[in-house]
Amino acid sequence: MKTKILLLSVLLFSVFSVDAQIWKNMGKKVEKKIEQKASQRIERKIDKAIDKGLDKVEETPGEIGKSEKETAKKSQRNTGAQMGNAGREDSSTDELDGLSEDGNSTASLRRYSKFTFVPGEEIIAFDDFSQDAVGDLPASWVSTGTSEIVKFEHVEGNWVWFNKTKGNFVPEYLRDFPEDFTLEFDLMYDFAFGTYSNARLLNLVFSDMANPEAKLSWEGTPGYFALQKLADNYTGIEFSGLGHDGGPFITGRKAVSADASLNFTSRYKADQLINADGKNTPIHISIARMGRRMQVFANEIKVLDMTNAFERDVKLSSARFYVLNSTDADNYYISNIRYAVGKPDTRNKLLSSGTFTTSAITFNSGSAQIKPESYGILKEIADALKSEPAKSVTIIGHTDSDGSDVLNQQLSEKRADAVRQALTQEFGVSNTITAEGKGESTPVADNTAPSGKAQNRRVEFLLK
Repeated sequence: MKTKILLLSVLLFSVFSVDAQIWKNMGKKVEKKIEQKASQRIERKIDKAIDKGLDKVEETPGEIGKSEKETAKKSQRNTGAQMGNAGREDSSTDELDGLSEDGNSTASLRRYSKFTFVPGEEIIAFDDFSQDAVGDLPASWVSTGTSEIVKFEHVEGNWVWFNKTKGNFVPEYLRDFPEDFTLEFDLMYDFAFGTYSNARLLNLVFSDMANPEAKLSWEGTPGYFALQKLADNYTGIEFSGLGHDGGPFITGRKAVSADASLNFTSRYKADQLINADGKNTPIHISIARMGRRMQVFANEIKVLDMTNAFERDVKLSSARFYVLNSTDADNYYISNIRYAVGKPDTRNKLLSSGTFTTSAITFNSGSAQIKPESYGILKEIADALKSEPAKSVTIIGHTDSDGSDVLNQQLSEKRADAVRQALTQEFGVSNTITAEGKGESTPVADNTAPSGKAQNRRVEFLLK
């Protein structure tokens, strides 16, 4: 036995002696490999830290501030907010698949392929209520009803809360509408449309009332669209969870004029707003006036298209929200009001002048993920570029001044590249495209106001 052990030991020693140089060389390779792996892991951690910082660039969620009235409903609305956020996160992959590791958008806009809405070129007002105190009515509104600014734990931004109330709410910046304008806002509700209930109406009314504050006591009555007739002309849109039969959600349109023969009401089912994901989920409402025509979209779905929505020779002077809500169990919320004017002239500006700048391509806050409602303007840009495939394009991203200079520079670069990817991958643009960013370095408006920030968050196209 000792002999066998001795022979085995000698054999092993011989093998190790012969291969000593081989093991030495392998050790060096392993050591080098470990250094490479360590370096790669450090770089990944740095990239992750940068990306995390970018998520905070333009909007850092604050503490959950609530008034005494809001605190009384904290449990109810926190639950709704969490459900709303879940709906938003679940649907985000349908709207845009998200970002690759380097922050570029690799997503699909196919869900919005029939979305033709393009915002007006010039932003007149943008109101996200970020400068209003939680618990107060928006400073730029006048009202006879009760409402206040609230926050949610898992839904971005400040929201105007319409609880149990009856009254008119007039944003002072919605005045003197031209023949062509767009109006957008985010809408959210926390009840089930299509169920029997007391009145819960949210009407948006465009009117020729030169001084809407003088008629703040003007009221509507319950029903699908039962706004009382005024001496003034008006056209309205209704978001209502109550019909005479407790039926499904209806968007309505009613025009009133001096000539009674021109007055009529139209009703449309809007399934997009009563589906399973509707409750507690922000829904983007897009409204466009083009002369007498009015179109309304709920997310990507066109819910109303009227070719004679506005009477001839009637100047729309103001807009108001009229709310009739009989119960404090059902709530509406709105945020991110964007009013813009002018006919989009994307093709002519880009091809004739070789340059085009737009704030209509929007992104999630602090992110390079393109919002799906940007589809319309992206398609117009893509169509223009496809007509000149031999020309090269430079896309330049710009941000507002929220956040640090370094992070805004990186964010602007990622956003420009996300637009490049959308144009090439989703719209088949074959032009040579380069992407770069200028961060917050070249503002075109005041960064201390929400409207100015909205203008500074823009994408520039240079055609050569």
